[in-house]
Amino acid sequence: MPRSISRFRRSTTIITLVAGVGLASTGCSLTPDPPPGRQVNYARPFPAGLEQTEQVDVQVQRDSTEITFTNTTATSFPPATMWLNRRFSRPVPSLGVGETITLKLRDFVDENNERFRAGGFFATDLPADLVLAQLETVRNDQVALVGFVVVNGSGVEQ
Repeated sequence: MPRSISRFRRSTTIITLVAGVGLASTGCSLTPDPPPGRQVNYARPFPAGLEQTEQVDVQVQRDSTEITFTNTTATSFPPATMWLNRRFSRPVPSLGVGETITLKLRDFVDENNERFRAGGFFATDLPADLVLAQLETVRNDQVALVGFVVVNGSGVEQ
Protein backbone atom coordinates (compact mmCIF):
# COMPACT_ATOMS: atom_id res chain seq x y z
CA MET A 1 0.00 0.00 0.00
CA PRO A 2 2.70 2.57 0.79
CA ARG A 3 4.31 1.93 -2.64
CA SER A 4 1.09 2.68 -4.54
CA ILE A 5 0.63 5.93 -2.60
CA SER A 6 4.21 6.93 -3.35
CA ARG A 7 3.76 6.17 -7.08
CA PHE A 8 0.53 8.15 -7.10
CA ARG A 9 2.21 11.16 -5.48
CA ARG A 10 5.12 10.96 -7.91
CA SER A 11 2.72 10.76 -10.90
CA THR A 12 0.63 13.73 -9.74
CA THR A 13 3.79 15.75 -9.08
CA ILE A 14 5.06 15.08 -12.59
CA ILE A 15 1.67 15.93 -14.15
CA THR A 16 1.46 19.15 -12.14
CA LEU A 17 4.99 20.11 -13.17
CA VAL A 18 4.31 19.47 -16.88
CA ALA A 19 1.05 21.44 -16.73
CA GLY A 20 2.78 24.35 -14.97
CA VAL A 21 5.54 24.51 -17.56
CA GLY A 22 2.92 24.44 -20.32
CA LEU A 23 0.99 27.33 -18.79
CA ALA A 24 4.13 29.36 -18.16
CA SER A 25 5.22 28.98 -21.77
CA THR A 26 1.86 30.28 -23.06
CA GLY A 27 1.92 33.33 -20.80
CA CYS A 28 -1.30 32.25 -19.06
CA SER A 29 -3.35 34.29 -21.52
CA LEU A 30 -6.86 33.21 -22.42
CA THR A 31 -7.08 35.40 -25.53
CA PRO A 32 -3.52 35.98 -26.70
CA ASP A 33 -2.65 38.80 -29.07
CA PRO A 34 -0.51 37.99 -32.07
CA PRO A 35 3.21 37.95 -31.30
CA PRO A 36 4.78 41.44 -31.15
CA GLY A 37 6.62 40.91 -34.45
CA ARG A 38 3.39 40.02 -36.25
CA GLN A 39 1.75 43.03 -37.80
CA VAL A 40 -1.66 43.53 -39.33
CA ASN A 41 -1.75 44.69 -42.93
CA TYR A 42 -4.19 47.54 -42.29
CA ALA A 43 -2.09 49.55 -39.79
CA ARG A 44 -1.55 53.09 -41.07
CA PRO A 45 -1.48 56.68 -39.83
CA PHE A 46 -4.58 58.82 -39.78
CA PRO A 47 -4.88 60.47 -43.22
CA ALA A 48 -3.30 63.92 -43.10
CA GLY A 49 -5.57 66.72 -44.23
CA LEU A 50 -8.75 64.63 -44.14
CA GLU A 51 -11.42 66.52 -42.22
CA GLN A 52 -14.84 65.32 -41.15
CA THR A 53 -17.41 66.35 -43.75
CA GLU A 54 -20.59 65.39 -41.92
CA GLN A 55 -22.04 63.88 -38.76
CA VAL A 56 -24.69 61.18 -39.12
CA ASP A 57 -27.06 59.69 -36.58
CA VAL A 58 -25.29 56.37 -36.13
CA GLN A 59 -24.66 55.67 -32.46
CA VAL A 60 -21.51 53.78 -31.48
CA GLN A 61 -22.24 52.04 -28.18
CA ARG A 62 -19.30 50.79 -26.13
CA ASP A 63 -19.88 47.64 -24.12
CA SER A 64 -16.69 46.90 -22.20
CA THR A 65 -14.29 45.55 -24.87
CA GLU A 66 -16.56 45.84 -27.92
CA ILE A 67 -18.44 48.49 -29.86
CA THR A 68 -21.78 48.05 -31.57
CA PHE A 69 -23.42 50.39 -34.05
CA THR A 70 -26.54 50.32 -36.19
CA ASN A 71 -27.03 52.25 -39.41
CA THR A 72 -30.17 54.23 -38.63
CA THR A 73 -29.73 56.47 -41.67
CA ALA A 74 -31.37 56.02 -45.08
CA THR A 75 -27.94 55.56 -46.71
CA SER A 76 -25.81 52.43 -47.05
CA PHE A 77 -22.04 52.62 -46.57
CA PRO A 78 -19.62 50.58 -48.73
CA PRO A 79 -16.69 48.71 -47.12
CA ALA A 80 -14.61 51.35 -45.36
CA THR A 81 -12.13 52.10 -42.58
CA MET A 82 -13.35 52.99 -39.10
CA TRP A 83 -11.19 55.36 -37.06
CA LEU A 84 -11.31 55.68 -33.27
CA ASN A 85 -9.91 58.79 -31.59
CA ARG A 86 -8.22 59.79 -34.90
CA ARG A 87 -5.52 57.19 -34.20
CA PHE A 88 -6.75 53.59 -34.27
CA SER A 89 -8.30 51.98 -37.33
CA ARG A 90 -9.58 48.78 -38.83
CA PRO A 91 -11.48 47.86 -41.97
CA VAL A 92 -15.23 47.36 -41.67
CA PRO A 93 -17.58 45.58 -44.05
CA SER A 94 -20.36 47.39 -45.86
CA LEU A 95 -23.06 48.77 -43.59
CA GLY A 96 -26.54 48.54 -45.03
CA VAL A 97 -29.58 50.49 -43.87
CA GLY A 98 -30.73 49.04 -40.53
CA GLU A 99 -27.70 46.75 -40.27
CA THR A 100 -25.86 46.29 -36.95
CA ILE A 101 -22.13 45.55 -36.60
CA THR A 102 -20.21 44.55 -33.46
CA LEU A 103 -16.42 44.91 -33.40
CA LYS A 104 -13.76 44.04 -30.83
CA LEU A 105 -11.83 47.11 -29.70
CA ARG A 106 -8.56 45.15 -29.55
CA ASP A 107 -8.74 44.75 -33.36
CA PHE A 108 -8.19 48.50 -33.82
CA VAL A 109 -4.51 49.41 -34.29
CA ASP A 110 -2.48 52.54 -34.89
CA GLU A 111 0.31 53.06 -37.43
CA ASN A 112 2.78 51.28 -35.10
CA ASN A 113 0.50 48.25 -34.66
CA GLU A 114 -0.30 49.27 -31.08
CA ARG A 115 -3.74 48.05 -30.12
CA PHE A 116 -6.55 50.13 -28.64
CA ARG A 117 -6.49 49.55 -24.87
CA ALA A 118 -9.88 47.90 -24.59
CA GLY A 119 -9.67 46.84 -20.96
CA GLY A 120 -11.50 43.77 -19.75
CA PHE A 121 -11.17 41.42 -16.81
CA PHE A 122 -7.57 40.32 -17.50
CA ALA A 123 -6.29 43.71 -18.70
CA THR A 124 -3.05 44.95 -17.17
CA ASP A 125 -3.52 48.59 -18.26
CA LEU A 126 -6.40 50.98 -17.71
CA PRO A 127 -8.78 51.01 -20.67
CA ALA A 128 -8.67 53.97 -23.04
CA ASP A 129 -11.72 56.19 -23.41
CA LEU A 130 -13.51 56.22 -26.73
CA VAL A 131 -14.26 59.85 -27.60
CA LEU A 132 -14.46 59.91 -31.41
CA ALA A 133 -15.63 57.39 -34.02
CA GLN A 134 -15.40 58.21 -37.72
CA LEU A 135 -15.84 56.28 -40.94
CA GLU A 136 -13.43 56.92 -43.81
CA THR A 137 -15.53 56.14 -46.86
CA VAL A 138 -16.27 57.26 -50.41
CA ARG A 139 -19.06 59.84 -50.86
CA ASN A 140 -19.80 61.42 -54.24
CA ASP A 141 -16.64 59.84 -55.72
CA GLN A 142 -14.42 61.44 -53.07
CA VAL A 143 -12.86 60.16 -49.86
CA ALA A 144 -14.87 61.51 -46.95
CA LEU A 145 -14.75 61.27 -43.19
CA VAL A 146 -18.20 60.72 -41.66
CA GLY A 147 -18.65 61.19 -37.92
CA PHE A 148 -20.68 58.83 -35.75
CA VAL A 149 -22.11 59.59 -32.29
CA VAL A 150 -20.22 57.92 -29.41
CA VAL A 151 -22.37 56.71 -26.52
CA ASN A 152 -20.84 55.42 -23.25
CA GLY A 153 -17.25 55.86 -24.43
CA SER A 154 -15.66 55.42 -21.01
CA GLY A 155 -13.62 52.26 -20.62
CA VAL A 156 -14.13 52.17 -16.84
CA GLU A 157 -17.21 50.39 -15.56
CA GLN A 158 -19.37 52.73 -13.52
